[in-house]
Order: sequence, then structure tokens, then C-alpha cells
Amino acid sequence: MRSNKPVNMDIDQLRGWASIMDRAMIVSLVVTILAVSALGITTFLAFRYGGAVRAHEQSALDHYKGLESQAAQHERDASAAREKLAALEREIATAQGRAATLEQEVSLARTQAATLADQADRARERAAAFEQAAREATERAARAPRESAPAPEATRNPLFDAAEIRRRLADLGKLVRDATSKTPDAAREPQPEKAAQASPPAPAEPPPPPPSPFVASLQRYSGTQAAIFLLGQISDAPAIGAAISADLGQAGWLPQTWTWGGVAGIYGVVVLVRDGSEPATHEAAAALVDALGTAGFNASKGDWPANWGRFRGTLNGPQTPSPTDAAIRIVVGEKARKAP
Repeated sequence: MRSNKPVNMDIDQLRGWASIMDRAMIVSLVVTILAVSALGITTFLAFRYGGAVRAHEQSALDHYKGLESQAAQHERDASAAREKLAALEREIATAQGRAATLEQEVSLARTQAATLADQADRARERAAAFEQAAREATERAARAPRESAPAPEATRNPLFDAAEIRRRLADLGKLVRDATSKTPDAAREPQPEKAAQASPPAPAEPPPPPPSPFVASLQRYSGTQAAIFLLGQISDAPAIGAAISADLGQAGWLPQTWTWGGVAGIYGVVVLVRDGSEPATHEAAAALVDALGTAGFNASKGDWPANWGRFRGTLNGPQTPSPTDAAIRIVVGEKARKAP
């Protein structure tokens, strides 16, 4: 049993216990420092691992979004291909109908040609018969005795009149020549030369009207290529684009039109020029901006913000030429026309 009596310790024993306590304190301090270091390292690694996991998740999400956009693009391409296929099928059906109509017309023309050939053969036979009759009448007239005295009143008139027979033969020969030289088209429209001679001369056509100021101001830049981008969500963009394209075509430009989907926030009609273009291209673009402004459009000139061959969204239109070939782009956005 432990004694409750106080123990007397000398100074050496106290110093020994103090050194033991110091060592224990140092050991506990070292252990604490190691524990704190381990905790800091663990926390740092946890943050690094969490950041790597989040980066991997973001990359996977971006890849998934890219796949979704590609799938949507493929679906739009498939829809456009189906529409083109339907249009081609309609054109094929129309062409087949035209071919059938032409075959019927050719068959009718052949029938008419055969009929005309038969008529010509019969006319030749009649002409030969009339010629034979004329020769016989001429021979009989030559064999008849010539009497110096006038013929009695009771004498009968000759059966054939030589002048009348020659006239009829001449008419029949003309009919035969006309029948043999007629074509199916001429048969459907008899005697076009006589009709043309009988009809009065056609009046001279009036001179064409002068071009509009918009067309006249851009004719000096004839041959310039321009790509017209119509924002898909703008209802009046197709009509405006068609009007601009028609005027540019009258001025001698080479415009092509595309529908630009998936893009918004563009106001007015913006004329863009490819970086590094020739001075003549910039001059043509400036003249186009002035002409559009005079024609009542909210037109402005700008620069493409990125690489000329890259763009956001999708472009639906002709595959040749490419929408990135032209050095001038005309983007039709919201509020393209000036307010009245």
C-alpha cells in the first residue's frame, strides 16, 4: 500500500524529474508538429484532388456539350438533305411529266407528218392523172381536122379546155410542193409567211428604264463577290436580303445568301471586310455602306472580330462557293431599316 507520508527528495532527484518532464514535453511537441504537418499535407492533397476531379468533370461536361452541338448540327444537315432530296424528287417528277408530254407531241407530229405524206402522195397521183388527161386532150385536139369554115352552131364545145387544165395542173403542183415542204410545226401553223406579211410591223420596244441610284452607285465595282448573312430569328431578314441581293446583281456584283442561325445581338446592316484585303475592296465596301444608308438602311462598316474562316452558329445556304470565300460580308440583323 502506498504510504501517505511525504517523501523527502533531494535536489538531484528533482533535477532528474525535471529533465524527464522536459524530454516528455519535447517529444509531445515533436509529435504535435508531425501531426499538424500530416494534417496540412492531407488537406493540400485533398484540395489538389478535388481540383483535379472538378477539372475532369468540367472537361467531360464540355465534351458532352460538344457532342450535343454536333448531333444538332448533324440533325440539321440531315433535315436539309431530306428537303433537297424532296426537291430533287419533285424536279424529277416534273421532268418525267415534261418527257411524257414531249413524247406525246412527237407522236402527234409523226402522225401529222404521215398524214401529210399521204396527202402529198394522193396529190401527186391526181397531178399525174391530170397530166395524162391533158396530154390526151392535146393529142385529140391535134388530130382534129382543121376546118377553114366556121363551125356550125350545132357543133358541141370540146370536152377539155387546155388553158384551164394547165392552170389546174399549176395549182396542184404548188399544193404538192407546199405539202412536201411543210413540217409538223408548219402544219399546226399554216402559211406563217403570209400571216407575217399581213400583220402590221410590231412597234419598237421602249428603252429600258434607267437604273436606280443604288445600282448606279455600285456599278463601277462590278464583279465584286459578297456574302449576305441573314440572322435566322429575324422575320423580315429574308425579304431585305433578297432586295439587297437583287440590286447588287443588277449592279454586276456576285452576291450569295446564307441563313445564319444561333447568333443574335446584331443590329442594322453591317458590312464587314476581311483583314488584309485590297484597297479596292475597302472602297467598294465603303460605297456599299453609303448606298445602303441612302436607300434607308441602318448601315455601318465594321471588322470581323476573329479569324475570317471561323464563325459561331451555323450557316445554311449554297455549298459552292464557301461562305468564307468572299472578301465582303453583309450581315442583316435586327432593325435593318430606318424608322420612318
